[in-house]
Amino acid sequence: MGLYGALVVALVASLSSIVFAERRLFIRDLPEPKARCRNTVQGQNMVTDDRGVICKRSELSYSTGCCTSGNQHDCALCDLRDRCCSEYEACVSCCLAPQHNAVNIAKQALRSPRHKDSGFWGDPFEYCKGICRTHSRSTAHENAYISSRHHCFSQLGRPMLSDPLPAGVLNGVDVVAGQRNANCDDVCGAKQKKCSAEHLRWLSSCDRLRENFGCEAGCEVVAGLGPSYVDGNAPKPARPAMCFAQPADGGKLSCSAREEQHLMLCPCK
Repeated sequence: MGLYGALVVALVASLSSIVFAERRLFIRDLPEPKARCRNTVQGQNMVTDDRGVICKRSELSYSTGCCTSGNQHDCALCDLRDRCCSEYEACVSCCLAPQHNAVNIAKQALRSPRHKDSGFWGDPFEYCKGICRTHSRSTAHENAYISSRHHCFSQLGRPMLSDPLPAGVLNGVDVVAGQRNANCDDVCGAKQKKCSAEHLRWLSSCDRLRENFGCEAGCEVVAGLGPSYVDGNAPKPARPAMCFAQPADGGKLSCSAREEQHLMLCPCK
């Protein structure tokens, strides 16, 4: 190669190292992309993001949509017996808690329960946002709510006002919605069964009535009336579409009792 060739090779190598060194000076690690969240958007005071974090609106990052602080999967404003909450954002946060299995439920739950063509929810956050919204099952009459806890993520979709029934208390009992003006003796007899007077008290609550009737006009606890539903076509003075339950201390209920325009709720054995 000779002396001249060796000098040229050395010079090229030197220049290459300088160029690469200069290039290295301009190489910088790219910043990590910021996490982005979807959130419940409309809350005036509170917001919940898709991680299940609930926070004050002042603690929401508008550049990412994420809560910068707050509590994750917060169920403090919810009653887990019926899975109903007093605030919409709290309902979404609690619904997203792993123990409530929204990940799997979202794949099986229709957007509109009565319409198969509505499709399934896209993901747990969309499911919880949808199911926690107020709907007709959580209202007693027009704009009156059954309870302040009217945001529910349960299959029932409405708050319960009484304690759950004791385990097994209705074993062997058929709960039957009767015909208008018929008493429970007649209702059960038509099914070749007998009315069980001792079980009437377990049916005499607004929760049990709502499970079997619409109770569109509401439900009242009144001594001497119930458990029954007023026929929706009854005259206005009879209070159509109203449910009536008897208070616990309202006296013994009878299978032979009936009310004009009412449909009785009957335990048949």
